[in-house]
Amino acid sequence: MEIQVYTLPVDRELGEKEREKLLDMMPLFRRQRLLRTRESKQIQALCAYGLLRYALERQYGYACLPPMAIAEEGKPYFPDLPKVCFNLSHTEGAVLCALHDQAVGVDVERHRAAAQTVLHYYHITETGEFWNMWVHREAIAKCRGKGFAALTHWDASLEERIDCRALSVVEGFHAAVATEDPSSAHRCILTSLEEILQ
Repeated sequence: MEIQVYTLPVDRELGEKEREKLLDMMPLFRRQRLLRTRESKQIQALCAYGLLRYALERQYGYACLPPMAIAEEGKPYFPDLPKVCFNLSHTEGAVLCALHDQAVGVDVERHRAAAQTVLHYYHITETGEFWNMWVHREAIAKCRGKGFAALTHWDASLEERIDCRALSVVEGFHAAVATEDPSSAHRCILTSLEEILQ
């Protein structure tokens, strides 16, 4: 199966009714976590689960999210649908949702300045090079079901038998998708808040 990467630019605030509708689409465990999230980051989290619901409806005909569970290292999955794998990523201004029939990881980051100490730590000289490396590693770690710690203490063995590709999603952002299936093509599908809220 082709990897479907749904892309949602988030370039405005949400109205109260839009927020309520997206909150209703979100699984209960994630709603509880949302309350502990800074308000500025809540929009992306709300949109991520709205985008997942939209992607599942387009791809499989599901009108709402199936029951979810959380794997040991924190990756959500559908226990009743083992052949429906997904991954979400969001940053200020953009949300991604990847769907595949095998483990998949996706990451997106807004292009912004990286501290010189960070660049020095990774032996990188340019900010763009740093963000390309970062989304590559994060997509791989997420595909493997690893937590954030895997990024700070990178183990190159995580990259074995993984196909990771840069994505061109929205101008000003860096993104990558990773899977264990090197034969899988991917397709980026651009959508809007209006579409996912229909």
